[in-house]
Amino acid sequence: MRRVLLLLLAVAAGSISAAAGEPPSWRTTLSAAHPLVGKIWRAENTAFIDAEILITHLAGAGFVFLGEKHDNPDHHRLQAWILEGLVAAGKRPAVVWEMFGEDKQDAIDAHIAKSPRDSDGLGDAVDWDSTGWPAWHEYQPIGDVALSHGLRIVGGSLPREAVQSVGRGGLTALPQARRARLGLDQPLSKSVSDAMLDVVTKAHCNIMPRAALDPMVAVQRARDAVLADNLVRAKASRGSAVLIAGAGHARRDFAVPATVASLAPQARIITMAFIEVEDGETDPAGYASNFSAATVPFDFVWFTPRANDRDYCASLRERFKGHKKTR
Repeated sequence: MRRVLLLLLAVAAGSISAAAGEPPSWRTTLSAAHPLVGKIWRAENTAFIDAEILITHLAGAGFVFLGEKHDNPDHHRLQAWILEGLVAAGKRPAVVWEMFGEDKQDAIDAHIAKSPRDSDGLGDAVDWDSTGWPAWHEYQPIGDVALSHGLRIVGGSLPREAVQSVGRGGLTALPQARRARLGLDQPLSKSVSDAMLDVVTKAHCNIMPRAALDPMVAVQRARDAVLADNLVRAKASRGSAVLIAGAGHARRDFAVPATVASLAPQARIITMAFIEVEDGETDPAGYASNFSAATVPFDFVWFTPRANDRDYCASLRERFKGHKKTR
């Protein structure tokens, strides 16, 4: 029986590979010869798997999380490839985007109703150039796949104005009914609160005082919960849903998957992240520290070259030069 199941899995994987094509070649080049580049690691059994087998796993989930590094174009091309593979496997998931606020849904729907295959114009429809995200053409491969197959595109994020309100006034800035539904009216456990504060502190380059970052934890909770809310709603109408978001939103130990699990406890969730390799780090488990975690907080990791070696903390260090850090 086991041999039959393995044969069926291999046949299915071959069919998906033929339909989706091979994974795209790299456009980023930094550390492209690193031994982990191109490898897909399954955290549960600490083993490498093929891309086609990855698709068979993802196709069995109700919720698929595809966590990216925003400025790596290969991550978006791989997200598009996976989406094509899911379609080849018979799925028609809703595609929920962190990059589109939920307030952009009417604009998204109006554009698609008028030009259902025009992914180029989708960026203009949501005023992408004013958002601060990397250039639309880097994300457009995802839109190309979604629109070519008639998949629903969903704005998933808390709008910018609401984010600012939470940053100023805390979670009570959100409607009470929504806070209750998403569990935002309940305090975090100390362990989760500390873990989130660790992540936010590292995201701010360990420069700002931890006490000053408490409002950012509230913002992160709100953003994760609203993404989860829109993901669950999208799945209800389409049977499955994919989240396109930064890897920090896709981590399984907290963030969006945790709220999804509470809202849809019977659904199968699979999380994965595309992670840039680091010179000298060849152990997949060693990348857990990038997420301030003891273990890699994703079901699968796909390792890629780096897009750049930019020092993202340089401007923040300059801004806080001479500022005494306190806890």
